[in-house]
Amino acid sequence: MHFGIDVVYISRIKDFHRLANFILSMKEKELFMNHPNQKYFIAGRYAAKEAFLKMKEKGLGEIPFKDIEVLYKKDTTIPYILYQGKEYSVSLSHDGNYAIALVSDL
Repeated sequence: MHFGIDVVYISRIKDFHRLANFILSMKEKELFMNHPNQKYFIAGRYAAKEAFLKMKEKGLGEIPFKDIEVLYKKDTTIPYILYQGKEYSVSLSHDGNYAIALVSDL
């Protein structure tokens, strides 16, 4: 069992639309465009993808961010990560100016 965790200081994200274009898959972009708080959405996705890399013991650039999808289980708001056809557990949280994600390979 492996875990990865990451925290994002949301105010550091100056151009969240540019970041969205850099890290989101097409499915994630659809979710992003319909989300009521796009800045929180992108911060959570960035934290989740960084946490996933840590869980996989990979550095930035070793796995393209767009290949790591943070989606929702059907008809819910429960997130999971999909990478190369395998699902991974992810927990996302936002509080004030922070987003945090914990990923596991359970």
